[in-house]
Amino acid sequence: MTPHRRVLFVDDEVAVLEALQNLLRKERKRWDMAFAVGAEEALRELERAPVDVIVSDMRMPGMDGAQLLARVRDEYPRTARLVLSGHADKDAVLRVLPVAHQYLSKPCDVDLLRAAIERTCELQQLLSNDKLRELIGRMEKLPSVPSTYFALNRATADPSTTTEEIANIVANDPAMSVKVLQLVNSAYFGLARRIASISEAVSYLGVELLKGLALSAHVFAAAEQKGVPKQFSIDQLQEESLKTARLAKKFFTDKARSEEAFTAAIVHDIGTLVIALGLPKEFELIADLVIATGRPRHEIEKEEIGASHAEIGGYLLGVWGLPFTIVEATTLHHTPSVAGEGNTDILGAVHIADILLKASRSNAIGHPERFGLDIGFMEREGLASELPNFIKLAERELRR
Repeated sequence: MTPHRRVLFVDDEVAVLEALQNLLRKERKRWDMAFAVGAEEALRELERAPVDVIVSDMRMPGMDGAQLLARVRDEYPRTARLVLSGHADKDAVLRVLPVAHQYLSKPCDVDLLRAAIERTCELQQLLSNDKLRELIGRMEKLPSVPSTYFALNRATADPSTTTEEIANIVANDPAMSVKVLQLVNSAYFGLARRIASISEAVSYLGVELLKGLALSAHVFAAAEQKGVPKQFSIDQLQEESLKTARLAKKFFTDKARSEEAFTAAIVHDIGTLVIALGLPKEFELIADLVIATGRPRHEIEKEEIGASHAEIGGYLLGVWGLPFTIVEATTLHHTPSVAGEGNTDILGAVHIADILLKASRSNAIGHPERFGLDIGFMEREGLASELPNFIKLAERELRR
């Protein structure tokens, strides 16, 4: 029998907590629910017994939701953290982004809330398993959180931000500046002249690509300084990540979802680089086995080191405090069926784009099932009938 999840709800209004208790009464068979009035009471509840998920209001007197979840992140890292708030002002959202796995707005549909709690908890438990934590602990040092990413998030949330202000953020990050200029002058873009100005490069690349670069620039810079195994190509990983990202964003017409898909896809394989940096001998063994057997890399990684690059990448992005959808898309891009109920469009876009790129490289784009396409997931999400359209779109985009 599946053990009960312990879910803690926090709000400064007793009436709100009573309403939640009433709405979720059917979940009593699956969840042990606790209700805390304010942050201090929530911390006492956390001390009393472990909590799988905490769902907190944002604006509360004394310690607010962002401060509370920051404490939970540092002191109870295995607890999944959600915000349920009626205040969606820009500053509040930006403050809570680094510490919350998901941000839900009041009033929240009970089915959406239930799915968010279950799915966030499942992913957090996957990324908190002892084998993965032990593996991460063997690595000398994980890359630090890229502050440039959050600086770009803050800047782009303000519609009055100018290109020059964004360029200044990039220019203050040497590793990021190098990557921006390398990319804009690469063969992929095929510009007729070289661009040496950060401001001009920023104008050409666009903000969503910059955010993705901010996430990976520091890791790539560390790899170039330290050196990587001979079987690993930084340039190839960057190129494939960019192609996957450009394809994933094409699956959306909504600009915000398109940008989120781009960011998720550009970092979806970052765990491969983390393994190359942190476990170079194991990386070489895995690379040799991939060539010798033709089996998928993520399956061999699980057998040889106990976790795949997808889970390791998801762990890193979770440590960095990235949005849930990006962490989930990275962690499950080979196994999207593992995701629970709820919106899986970003995860689906990254999975499909990743598979179609692999199929395209082997001149078999019409047969993505040979390269690990999750047919069960496609059918469950109603995407199977759309596959021919995805293939056509990929054929056009990947010719570039």
